[in-house]
Amino acid sequence: MKILHIDSSPFMTGSVSRELSATIVAELCARHPEAVVTYRDLGTTPPPHLSAAAMSLLHNAQEEDITPALQAELDGIYQSIEELTGCDVLVIGAPMYNHSIPSNLKAWLDQVCQKGLTFRYTSLGVVGLLSGKTAYIASTRGGVYSTLEGKLHDFQEPYLVSILALMGVTDCHVIRAEGVSRQAIGREKGLAEGHETLLQILNA
Repeated sequence: MKILHIDSSPFMTGSVSRELSATIVAELCARHPEAVVTYRDLGTTPPPHLSAAAMSLLHNAQEEDITPALQAELDGIYQSIEELTGCDVLVIGAPMYNHSIPSNLKAWLDQVCQKGLTFRYTSLGVVGLLSGKTAYIASTRGGVYSTLEGKLHDFQEPYLVSILALMGVTDCHVIRAEGVSRQAIGREKGLAEGHETLLQILNA
């Protein structure tokens, strides 16, 4: 089993999403001792936002002058795509920022979600090219967004599930720890609930 573990929080200490994603990976490795983990930290090493030149080249346009900076950007994109296509399991640490995801995680998704590489258009619609993978989203939120009212403001989990499905990753599990900034609910309770959800999924 090959696991791609991605963190996106810029906080190195006190990050609930980092702790929860690490718990998921540790549990998977305990059940699959042969697992090989590739780790990418988008929080401390954020990927660049896609440039117009890179987008043009990725969409098969001709570019006569590929500068060293552009080549470095392209190399980084292809490496990210290779890591994603090569994994069996994807674990994403995704805190909610302003009702959505951190911009560094969005930049990575913009890099790897590429027509002809991770999905393609057909006469029957979009077909994802990354089928057969399992994804675990370590979703953390300071408030509570799983309520009927809260879901109206949740553009974090639905987006991640949708964009992964676009690329063919439909076996997607959300491991949620929410209310972690509220004294009445708290960090430990949120993490405990997330761990319980993970065990229910893995033991099913």
